[in-house]
Amino acid sequence: MSESPEELYNMLLKQSGDTEKVLEELKKIPSFTGKSKLERKIEAELKFLKRLRKNREKLKEEHIRSSNIYHLSAIVQSCIEMQGVIKVLETFSYVVEDEDGAYELSLTIDIVADYGKTWVKVATRNPYHLYLASVGHGKYGRKSIVDQVEDMVICASQNHHMFEPPKIVVRLAAGVTQELKELLEELDVEVVGEIVSPHKEENSNKCNKQKEFIESLENQLTPLENLHLNIDKNTDPCSSDTIPTEISDENSFFNLQSIPSNAVLNLDVSTFLAYVSNMTNGHCHSKYKEKLLMDLAEMERAHPVKPILDQLFQSRKLVCCETAHRDFLEILSTVGGDTEKQRASEMLNRVSIVPDNPSPKAKELEKTSKIKERSKIVFGTGDSMKAVTVSANLGFLRAAQSQGIKFVAFVHESRALTECKELKNDDNK
Repeated sequence: MSESPEELYNMLLKQSGDTEKVLEELKKIPSFTGKSKLERKIEAELKFLKRLRKNREKLKEEHIRSSNIYHLSAIVQSCIEMQGVIKVLETFSYVVEDEDGAYELSLTIDIVADYGKTWVKVATRNPYHLYLASVGHGKYGRKSIVDQVEDMVICASQNHHMFEPPKIVVRLAAGVTQELKELLEELDVEVVGEIVSPHKEENSNKCNKQKEFIESLENQLTPLENLHLNIDKNTDPCSSDTIPTEISDENSFFNLQSIPSNAVLNLDVSTFLAYVSNMTNGHCHSKYKEKLLMDLAEMERAHPVKPILDQLFQSRKLVCCETAHRDFLEILSTVGGDTEKQRASEMLNRVSIVPDNPSPKAKELEKTSKIKERSKIVFGTGDSMKAVTVSANLGFLRAAQSQGIKFVAFVHESRALTECKELKNDDNK
């Protein structure tokens, strides 16, 4: 039975209010890549609903029932509930092959969580309809949720995080039939959702969960404090999560939580320099003639680098390739002070030297002003070892990405050897 004009208008008012609440809750969540895109989509839905309020005579039930706000709201709720959300509505590329050859496709992932380790698909459709479509009773040409998840599995296999395909989680806000859950789990994905009856007549009330989802959203919201950083209370306040970085596809480079506890760390020359520098070891208030060093000292006072590296190095195996080891020692012998040389000796006792062995993809990189031979060897050797390369060389990573090559890395701020450059009291007069 169709709703009366007055009932439709009341539904419209309620949906407008609920959409405003969803937008408010999204704005409280810490920033991540794609958050502004998600905000714009919700704002567009709200704008559409407000236009309908000004044209009551044109209001139809399908205007309300077909709103995309159910899906967007479920994404917001999932962002609140999940740990380590770093991206939403992120597009990834992958290659498929058939008898006509290979071609590239793109796929939008609703949420990238666990600091990159998990991809999340959010679905809000009627669970009974989802199941029917998955067994061949859907609209012609429209992919079922099983088809969509199969695409995610292929895409994930070609877009590794920390050298592994991301785990896939399917969150069904309106519930899932047992049969559909089993179909999805055959794809080796995790399925999250209340099990509902597959029989339509028993499911008539439960299939209104799309409509009820927003109504219950306000009561379901959990406290937002630290949901995305999940930092231990005893963590040093100088962790990399406190570094103000631009929210972009690079944000995982700066995140300690994204590094597995058993990861092997491949150290770049820039990391050795930062770790043994006098500036990062209690001398950040020293004065220098060079403006660059004064600027670095100011950065060090605001964001100390060594506590970050100490936390990163803890209980992890440290390696460096022969080229990084040789070049670091050359720089150290030329501009390093006695104390810096002592620190370097102590640090190198913790580090295993491995042969240069750059991976094929590193060798393929075309040299540019940002892509030097040493960086190709250092990052490429880490790639061959499936190690996380620790470096201050963000320029190389950006340049490599512009050529379609990605490396697993942790990026810290750059520091120089400064002991021999410190001005003494007489020099300050």
